[in-house]
Amino acid sequence: MKKIFLLIVFVISSSLFSQQEKLQKQFKVDFNFMGLGFSYEVPLSEKWVVDLSAGVGGGYRINNGFKATWVFNSHLASYFKSEFKRYYNREKRRKKGKRDINNSGSYIAFQTKYNSRRFSLSKITAPLDNALLNEVHWGVQRPFDERWLFNFHAGVGYAIDLNSSQGSLYPALGVKFSYKIF
Repeated sequence: MKKIFLLIVFVISSSLFSQQEKLQKQFKVDFNFMGLGFSYEVPLSEKWVVDLSAGVGGGYRINNGFKATWVFNSHLASYFKSEFKRYYNREKRRKKGKRDINNSGSYIAFQTKYNSRRFSLSKITAPLDNALLNEVHWGVQRPFDERWLFNFHAGVGYAIDLNSSQGSLYPALGVKFSYKIF
C-alpha cells in the first residue's frame, strides 16, 4: 500500500512540475519598423496558431522590383495580415527549463498581408500600391516579461501590385515588439 501511495504521489508531482504552458489566445498591440497595429493570436491545436493583425504604417511600391516605403512625415497606409505559425520546439524548451509563456518558441509560418494605398495623396508624395504579400519564414517569439514579447522572422516572399499585377520576390525580414493586453 505504501508503494502505491508513493507511486501516486510521484506521478502527480511529476505531472504538476512538468506541466507545459499551452498555447493561448492573446490580444496584443504591435510595434515594428513599418507601423503600429493590433493582433489576436488564436491556437488552432497544440502546435498551430493563427495570428490575425491590422494596423497602420508604411506601404509598398512594386514596380521594377520590391520597395518598402515609409516616410515619417507622410500619410499612412493600412494593413491586414494573417499568419499561420507551427511551433516545433516548445517541448525542448521546457526540458531545458526555459520559459514558454505567451506562446514563446521557434516556428515556421506562412503569412499573407494586404497593404493599402496611402490614406491621402498629395502632389509631392509618390503613391504607394495596393499590395498583396505572401511569405514563408522561420521565426522566434520570446517573452521579455509577463506582458512584453519580442518576435523576429526571416524568409522569402512574393509581393504583387494589385493594380498593375507586377510582382517581385523579396527577402522577408521582420522585427516586432508586442504588448499583451489580455
